[in-house]
Amino acid sequence: MVRFVVMAAGLATRMGRDKLMLPWMNTTILGYVLQTVLEAITLQKQGSLGVNSFSVDLEIYVVARHPIETYLTEDLIRTFNSYGGVWLQVPCPKPLAETIRTGLQNLNSGVQWVGFLPGDQVGMTALRLADCLQQLLRNCPDFLVPTVGDKAVSPVFFNRLYVPELSELQGEQGGREVLYRYPERWLKYPVEDSFFQDVDTPEQYTALLVHKGKGSVEGIMGLPKTTSESN
Repeated sequence: MVRFVVMAAGLATRMGRDKLMLPWMNTTILGYVLQTVLEAITLQKQGSLGVNSFSVDLEIYVVARHPIETYLTEDLIRTFNSYGGVWLQVPCPKPLAETIRTGLQNLNSGVQWVGFLPGDQVGMTALRLADCLQQLLRNCPDFLVPTVGDKAVSPVFFNRLYVPELSELQGEQGGREVLYRYPERWLKYPVEDSFFQDVDTPEQYTALLVHKGKGSVEGIMGLPKTTSESN
């Protein structure tokens, strides 16, 4: 069994607000990431990746700052619930290590790997994520690490052997603290640059919307229009 932990309880200090609530495609940033995860699970369960594909039980745990209705449409909520998704709402922003511990709670003996995924990784695709799962099941590594060149990116999948070390992290220490103790145990999975595209600042959000043909972001962010737009 594989558990996805979607980390959506951070401070988002560079954005100045809960960026995961911002509109993205037909939902929100967090809604889009969860939609991608659910599509990847569907591909994996249906054996859509070829005759040698594997199937495995999966869990989705989301650690978020607001109720599920804040981020997801009714249809997406129904799909999330149909997959047995677990929504863990926290009362205030949490440090990274505490978010990790929250996502690891109630870990039963059947869970062999835990994959940690930022709630704003909008560049990830369902097909690529489903193939990550295939590589995980085919090779049974200690760590499955998507890489862009020499850089490790998310989601990283940890064998349950490392859960005690993950649970001991403090403050803003993340999974990389554990991951980089064992570089010789990585199974690297090369991905394209766009796979790790996330949203950290208003400028990034604007650029991504323009790239997708959505136009200006000022109205969405509640920012004043520029002079050229006002005329």
